[in-house]
Amino acid sequence: MSERLASRTLRNSALVVGARAVAKLAVFAVVVLLVHHLGAERFGRFATMVVYVTLVGVVADLGLQTVFIRDVSRDRGEFRRYLSNLVGTRFVLSVAALVLLAGALRLLAPVLFPYTIAAFTLLLTTSYSSLLRAVFYIRGRLIYEAVAIVAEAILVLGLTLLAIERGATWDVFLWVYSASYLFTCVFAVAIIRWHWHERIEARLDPAFVRRLLAAGVPLALGFTITTIYAQLDVVLLQTLKGFQMVGWYAAANRFVDAVAWIPQSAMGAVFPALSLVAATESRRLEFAYEKSFKMLAIVALPLAVGIGITADSLVPLAFGHSFDPSIPALRILAPSIALLFVNNAFIYTLTAVNRQVDFTRLSLVTLVVNIALNLALIPPYGYLGAAAASTLTEAALFAGGLWLLRRYRAPVRIVGASVRVIASAAVMGAVLYPIRSWPLAFVAILGATVYVAALFALRALTAEEWSIVRSGLGAR
Repeated sequence: MSERLASRTLRNSALVVGARAVAKLAVFAVVVLLVHHLGAERFGRFATMVVYVTLVGVVADLGLQTVFIRDVSRDRGEFRRYLSNLVGTRFVLSVAALVLLAGALRLLAPVLFPYTIAAFTLLLTTSYSSLLRAVFYIRGRLIYEAVAIVAEAILVLGLTLLAIERGATWDVFLWVYSASYLFTCVFAVAIIRWHWHERIEARLDPAFVRRLLAAGVPLALGFTITTIYAQLDVVLLQTLKGFQMVGWYAAANRFVDAVAWIPQSAMGAVFPALSLVAATESRRLEFAYEKSFKMLAIVALPLAVGIGITADSLVPLAFGHSFDPSIPALRILAPSIALLFVNNAFIYTLTAVNRQVDFTRLSLVTLVVNIALNLALIPPYGYLGAAAASTLTEAALFAGGLWLLRRYRAPVRIVGASVRVIASAAVMGAVLYPIRSWPLAFVAILGATVYVAALFALRALTAEEWSIVRSGLGAR
């Protein structure tokens, strides 16, 4: 990846990440409002239903969206053909997902079954919102994605406040989220149809769709498996321990979710560039992967250390002391933040080099590890066991991903690239630990200052990396 392409990619990443940072503040405020309004048990119901929607939502995509972005990033002339067929195919797949959703709720969570239609509406609006917004990434016009992200979050917050004021039950908030995604669909259609003058129609070309599925299904299997192991703990907690433990665990997980969007957003912006260089020169791809890994590590490590150290202050501040049981769960989950960030780098890189089958195999092994850990840890330790299983699973995925990349590409210099970043985060942690009970705002500001100073003092970034950062953030 040339410095110019790296800078443009970084600029796009910064734009989306900045927008999501603003939006996530609003969304986290929504979560806080929901927790206080619903309490642990009813919030557990809401969180469980969202998990079921997430799980069956993979069926509505089957990896086709990633194939769409990868292929059309290489050949813009295929844009209309891909989009039209995916619009039609996604509806058919969504109906199949509805059948699966209804069956899963009836069998595993019958108390949630009466709310199937609300859950399906959330699934449908989420699915089409994601598909239409993919166009912004393909065209590299992420200013529209930034607008959609912020507007969507503001709408969710406003509708949540209105629903709470009227004493809404937990299921109403499924409709609240659906309304925000519907807005995004309308916004994306308006940009595509009237600004870019591209037609949007539903089409089903069987031969073409079969070819897309052949490319997308291996990828979908990988994402299905990773989605299952990311959400399986909630299903097992709900089945074995009840909705209250789900509420405590989900509350702790919201801090992870509050930052998990960063690597997904950053690598989503990087992915078209990865796909481009993967088709041209392997050395440029190795360069792109190493820089992506390091930039994600620079952001992830202080977040993981800071959240783990300040868990005693974060949970009561956000959810009140009735959710104090979430504190130890958050401490256990904190290391998974760093792993989650850097794992995104290799997942997107494997996809860019068309190694979907390898990703699927790795995901399957990781799923087996996750199931074994959850079955071993949840019965005796409940939600704390689920937290431990989640962190250990991310560690297993990291080890497997690193092995795959070293097997199929030239050796990547991960340890050498990140050792000084790790040292900088360790310095920050050593400074913050003795004062972790001080006012949270002061601890956060001091931690950021110490970390940045340590990055400079230890020369964690090379001159080339500083040049990419400066040109990426400073160029127009």
